[in-house]
Amino acid sequence: YGRLNRPASQEVQQRIAELTAEAEENVGGVRVVKAFAREQRQVRRFDAAVRRVFDQSMVSTRLRAFYNPFIGFLPQLGLAGVLLIGGRQVIDEPSRLGEFVAFYGYVLMLAGPMRTLGVSLGMAQRAVASGARVFEILDREPRLTAPRGAPDLPPGGGRVRMQGVDFTYDGDGGQPTLRGIDLDVPAGHTVAVVGATGSGKTTLVMLIPRLYEATAGTVSIDGMDVRNVDVASLRHEIALVSDDAFLFSASLRENIAYARPDAGAEEIEAAARRAGLAELIEDLPDGYDTLVGERGLTLSGGQRQRVAIARALLISPRVLILDDATSSVDATTEGRIKDALGEVMEGRTTFVIAHRMSTISLADEVIVLEEGRIVARGAHEDLVEESALYREIAQRGPPDPALLARADEGREVAGL
Repeated sequence: YGRLNRPASQEVQQRIAELTAEAEENVGGVRVVKAFAREQRQVRRFDAAVRRVFDQSMVSTRLRAFYNPFIGFLPQLGLAGVLLIGGRQVIDEPSRLGEFVAFYGYVLMLAGPMRTLGVSLGMAQRAVASGARVFEILDREPRLTAPRGAPDLPPGGGRVRMQGVDFTYDGDGGQPTLRGIDLDVPAGHTVAVVGATGSGKTTLVMLIPRLYEATAGTVSIDGMDVRNVDVASLRHEIALVSDDAFLFSASLRENIAYARPDAGAEEIEAAARRAGLAELIEDLPDGYDTLVGERGLTLSGGQRQRVAIARALLISPRVLILDDATSSVDATTEGRIKDALGEVMEGRTTFVIAHRMSTISLADEVIVLEEGRIVARGAHEDLVEESALYREIAQRGPPDPALLARADEGREVAGL
């Protein structure tokens, strides 16, 4: 029974997982579903998922329907055997009637527990099948680890250096995403990383906090290879603001203070103001105690990004990474955030992934990536003249006054 029931129970759990994922997608993507009038398609998909759960559950139920009565019937066979054999002995030796009655009573007392044991074994088989899926995750060893007793990241200004760095995703057919990256960013400098979609921009910056591990080469901060320092210590010194800001189902205050739970109310409010959140929070009935819902669904994309920026502003990281952090905000809000970021980035090593020239203008140096390689680097004005790829990227967005002013200054200096 166990050999049959365990695979059947595992299959039921797999079907339930698929049904749960389908339900989550339908709820999370309700706007897309309604925007394209695909409600009936999703209903059919959900019905099919429910049917698969039902069909597989029936397989498991049929096994139990055979097993449970069988377990209940076995003790009755035992009792019948006792009556048959014991009855004959009592007929032959009437003096043993008391012994027989006592023995039969003991067998009756054991019948119930034995039946319960059989049912429990069946339940245990189902529990083992369910637990196997959980323990498959819990028992998985971390891939990115530091040597035992690894030291904390030593003090420093945040100099980031990459030497001969390659990176290849698992299952990518051996095709490297990054190739031969050599980069030395002095402490306190701001570097903008630009390039076409899929050129490796995000992959490059994710190597710094060891969210990804370089396939070849070394990544170091203040002269220390990131693979040889305590991972928690490394990430405490790095703040990341991504284009897909994740918020927890908690209050705005708790989300902003996530990296610093001991932060005071004044510090939280100051970070919110610098991220352009003050007006939004003032309009909310519960202010900073307003719950944002699961994944921040009650906020717009731009509002979620501003909360994520406030979260980064609240700590004082050695290295700041902005992965298209202003992509979902309007021009007015972007201007406010840009001013705030200018303050935070001053004296702090910063990597900016951006498509808007207004954000790129904050950088001391621009790096252009193409197919995983650095194909150009330098100041904005120089790259506009020297790099056709960067010139194309710059021409896609609206002109930025700060960049135009810098270009005019360059022409005046050159006597143009």
